[in-house]
Amino acid sequence: MSASVTWMLHDKLGGITNFVANILGHQLPDALTYEAVVARNLSDPDDPSEGNLPVRVKKIAYRLPPENFRSVMRRIARQIIPGRGAIVANDWLSLATVSAHRTGKAVVYINHGDFDHYYELAVTHDPTIDLYLTYTDRMYRRLCELLPHRQADIVSIPYGVEIPAVRAHRISSTLRLLYVGRLDRSKGVLDLPEIDRRLRAAHINAEWTIQGPGPAEGELRAAWGDAPHVTWNGRTTMDRVKALYLEHDILVMPSRTEGLPVALLEGMAHGCVPVVSDLPSGIPEVVENGVSGFRVPPGDIAGFADAITLLASGGRASLSQMADEAATRVASKFNVAERAPQYQKAISAAAELTPRWSRPHVFLGSRLDRPWIPNFLVTGARSFRRTVTEWAGE
Repeated sequence: MSASVTWMLHDKLGGITNFVANILGHQLPDALTYEAVVARNLSDPDDPSEGNLPVRVKKIAYRLPPENFRSVMRRIARQIIPGRGAIVANDWLSLATVSAHRTGKAVVYINHGDFDHYYELAVTHDPTIDLYLTYTDRMYRRLCELLPHRQADIVSIPYGVEIPAVRAHRISSTLRLLYVGRLDRSKGVLDLPEIDRRLRAAHINAEWTIQGPGPAEGELRAAWGDAPHVTWNGRTTMDRVKALYLEHDILVMPSRTEGLPVALLEGMAHGCVPVVSDLPSGIPEVVENGVSGFRVPPGDIAGFADAITLLASGGRASLSQMADEAATRVASKFNVAERAPQYQKAISAAAELTPRWSRPHVFLGSRLDRPWIPNFLVTGARSFRRTVTEWAGE
């Protein structure tokens, strides 16, 4: 049997799924078998992914809570092709599963964020992980600081997005602003209506498109009101999102936390000028103030409005010049046709390693998360407790 590579990730709409789809969609032919195990938490309010991974996909559904965590991990582990190869873990549940179960495969962990959650996963699962991959200089340095004994196993490869062969922006006399991403408080989306109000007070009558679903959509709509200059696109295809980049002038991203957003690179590649939160990981590597876009302190609503006003006042020629610079920078470093084979090479080399895994990592969980307690009993007990709590609250 040939070696196989299993990509493991949450079934959730967002940048990580797009990242994986881009890498897998631009790999070169080789002797490995590729698959994806996509796990969906039915208790999660976020929208599921589009299911656009270009490999065989195995989907599994679970509910945490109330299920027994150990039972969930066992079900996921059974989906992995046995034998030599590599597992590419992208989230906490992937790492928990491969740390608790011997799979016979080497483990590659991709660090997707410059915040404590991802670094804690990297350190906690050190005995399981054979290769660390990340994609910004800052995240690479931080992993090396936290895991100095593993520096030889930490690799930084900028990820890639598709570079359009032709950028033909629709010309308009009205400034067109675009938000792409999950509608979530952590993305700073509740800043958008206030940024718009400041722009209109400065006589900048822009049109907005809000692209994406999310848990904060109702709150965001209420804050904006029935504004005729705001278009709500909800969920759509990736092809439509790429078309939107070409139909808009400025990509507005007021996030509070990020690694390096896929939407930022996609938008810039299509000539959409970014006005983005000045977060330290990755963004300063591609967005230079006043040259390829603007970086604004997170939460600085006036700063976002001022940057957009400055772009508007510069005229169409100035905006086009900055759009060209943004596209050139992304094409020079983040072309997926060049980066995907680099990821492929690193992962295929890991597939030849003898796994570090030697014994199961012990997960404490709650008193009910024990391997010998049947899942139906755990689920029933937790559901009953929740019902009693809700009844008492009434």
